[in-house]
Amino acid sequence: WPSDFSGIDVITNQLTPEHRDPGGAPTFYNLLVSLGKGHEVVLHMGNIDADLAYSPGTAVLLTGRILVHSVPRWGGGERLTVA
Repeated sequence: WPSDFSGIDVITNQLTPEHRDPGGAPTFYNLLVSLGKGHEVVLHMGNIDADLAYSPGTAVLLTGRILVHSVPRWGGGERLTVA
């Protein structure tokens, strides 16, 4: 089907180490959507020392090629991210 996105990843119940996304231009945004139930997660952006609440139902737009981002451990529950 047609999509405005160049790629889609589905991440389930996994840690996401600190990284930058190498594809795309620095001005492109990544849409991250947190889904699941029974968990509280933090989206960490290391190079600007920021932590965002990333609970189920949260959507975040970020420049993934510029911002170093990660999802460290969480306290349990089912976690699904569409990126």
